[in-house]
Amino acid sequence: MSADVGTLDGSVAVVTGAAGGLGGAIVDALLRAGATPVLLDVAGDALEDAARAIEREQGQRPGTIPCDVTDPAAIEDAAAWVERRHGRCDVLVNNAAILERSPLEEHPVDLWDRVLAVNVRGYFLCTQAFGRLMIAAGSGSIVNVASLAGESPSFGNGAYCASKAGVLALTRQTAVEWGPRGIRANAVSPSFMRTPMMAGASPEFEQQRTHNVPLGRIAETSEVAGAVVFLAGPGASYLNGVNVPVDGALAQARAAGWDGPAR
Repeated sequence: MSADVGTLDGSVAVVTGAAGGLGGAIVDALLRAGATPVLLDVAGDALEDAARAIEREQGQRPGTIPCDVTDPAAIEDAAAWVERRHGRCDVLVNNAAILERSPLEEHPVDLWDRVLAVNVRGYFLCTQAFGRLMIAAGSGSIVNVASLAGESPSFGNGAYCASKAGVLALTRQTAVEWGPRGIRANAVSPSFMRTPMMAGASPEFEQQRTHNVPLGRIAETSEVAGAVVFLAGPGASYLNGVNVPVDGALAQARAAGWDGPAR
């Protein structure tokens, strides 16, 4: 008998960074899979815009919590709100992240600390707070949005690369510690995505980005979101501690020394 890979009906799913391009795609995919999403984001106005758009399309307004993921008290309050409102948390998607570019020799310490605070500390705080609800229930699924940068250095992105490597380590640690308690933790590692930030990019920029991707194109956020929902759901019930690269085989191409298609 095969598992049902297509439904999260009745699941309560918390998504951080929910007002961003990828966050919005994840929320949309969770809704289509039958989940009840709770949206967290530090950008309160954007969060409200996202909630109103969902209400117009779905006829039901999702729960929203303006929240700085680096603030332990704010995260504890958010978890308490979810427990009061829904009684449980079945899925946590850690997605909130920032990027600050600078060469290592010039990288300001405060910006380095800020990237790791959001991208690693924030994931840990959310995992801890919402994980307690999962531990109490004896089940749950955590999906961490990592990055190809967590395993492959990228010039000028030292803090981001270090933070995403930390996300992968946190994923494995959570899987091992909490697997016996019925909780799975997995990660997805996107590479290049078509986000609103890329809307004004030149064709030359996109060509440069896609040249070394064997699939020959940039990912849509919905494709990354699909991997997130799969890992969150029953079809991935025996996946724990894995990292799924959603990169069109870019990492494999780099490892093989492939330099793009013949011109």
